[in-house]
Amino acid sequence: MQRHRLPLALVGLAALAIVYLGVARGAPGLLELPSWCLGDLHPRLAYILEQIRAPRLLVAAAGGASLALAGAIMQATFRNPLASPDLVGTAAGAALGGALAIVWKLDGALLAVPAASLLGAMAVTALVFVLAGAHGRFSATGLLLAGVALNTLVGALTSFAVTFTFDNYTASSRVLFWLMGGLDSSKWENVAITGGGLLLFGGLALRRRRELDLLTLRDDSAFSLGVDGPRARRWLLLLACGLTATTVANTGGIAFVGLVVPHLTRLLVGPSHRALLPLSAVFGAMLLVLADLICRLVPPDTNLRLGVVTTMLGAPYFLYLLARHRRGEVL
Repeated sequence: MQRHRLPLALVGLAALAIVYLGVARGAPGLLELPSWCLGDLHPRLAYILEQIRAPRLLVAAAGGASLALAGAIMQATFRNPLASPDLVGTAAGAALGGALAIVWKLDGALLAVPAASLLGAMAVTALVFVLAGAHGRFSATGLLLAGVALNTLVGALTSFAVTFTFDNYTASSRVLFWLMGGLDSSKWENVAITGGGLLLFGGLALRRRRELDLLTLRDDSAFSLGVDGPRARRWLLLLACGLTATTVANTGGIAFVGLVVPHLTRLLVGPSHRALLPLSAVFGAMLLVLADLICRLVPPDTNLRLGVVTTMLGAPYFLYLLARHRRGEVL
């Protein structure tokens, strides 16, 4: 880690700058923050910071960290650099579960949408696990075909569920905007769910970082080193589902964070999950806070959604990976 000190220090400074801008963009702005810290800010401006800006920032940071961790876990578990919550259908399953909870008017209960999202994420991931696996091995072709097929199917089911709300404009618009991702209505309850999911599932994943290192090998090699591959894989995928579901339930559909961030982090610190997991969480938090800041910088009547911004940021990198693959380079 010695040679990474300067890049990591720069990353830390960039993270602080992004967080500072995320809190201080607009009114109250940068100059009012010291007064707020001293408790000498106008009550209306203090309310904006404490009840609007801070929850939105924390949900973005916790959600980005969760999705990045889920992507890093899945890439090691499937032994495939293209695995991520959105490509293998986990995010789509979580979105379907959450959309059904809203359509069935269960969202009045605090944990209804996260619970439905978790069930949907687990169900779709289990199907991908079964369809893509052959004798305990996962090929890139099988993984992508299963993920694309189930993403398409689950997306169709979600669209079908949305049609039941067309006679109710408020419910219909809420589901559609939620599926496109956004942090507009973030509250401290959402912070508790997203942050709680990150602390619980992310903390358990960090304790299993040695297993993640060994799962990148063949199962027989991992077993010779004391790790039961299939059993460890099931538990780790459950953790990835939990991270994805508790995020998607509060942010809606967010694409490419789980794919792009682990790749970029791996270029910086290498494949060891001892450094890869915490740094992926930091980069994921920075990316989602930055994407949300972009949404707030455009004119309000544009109504740019968070999921659109992350897709615009992530899709070029996915095309870059495709170009490397076509040149025969290792992903």
